[in-house]
Amino acid sequence: MRVRKSYSKEFQASIVQKILSRGEVPVREICEREGVGKSTAGNWIRACARVPGMKSSPDGKKWSAEAKLKSLNETSSLGEADLGLYLRREGLYGHQLTEWRADVLKSLGEDRGRPQAPRRDGRDDRIKELERDLSRMEKALAEASARMMLEKKADLFWASREAAKR
Repeated sequence: MRVRKSYSKEFQASIVQKILSRGEVPVREICEREGVGKSTAGNWIRACARVPGMKSSPDGKKWSAEAKLKSLNETSSLGEADLGLYLRREGLYGHQLTEWRADVLKSLGEDRGRPQAPRRDGRDDRIKELERDLSRMEKALAEASARMMLEKKADLFWASREAAKR
């Protein structure tokens, strides 16, 4: 059975602060140097979400387009250590910056503004005219077909009446 150690709040806060401002040093190394388990330190970080310099919930904040652009601008020239500090301070993940950067590049690559309507030329007017003629002819064909069917039925009807009279 393990003996459970008890740490003071000041010690816990100092470990959390060291982890948050660690730069390129791995969390594991800080924990080994201080004699604290990595999972214990992780619990302290989650419990002390309101420690100055760390946001409480990374995904809880809704970022406006202006804030995203500002964040991308601030992080564009940072080294890996400083970027890690910035991400922890702002409560961001690296993949969020990557997604935002891709969105910005995509939107800059596309034509800005409203999509332009295709240009019209003389062929468009001719196509409309031909479509009107086709529609008119289809209606006339349907009417002629209906008349022929009625004439056949009428002929059959009158022929059967005359045959019945004889």
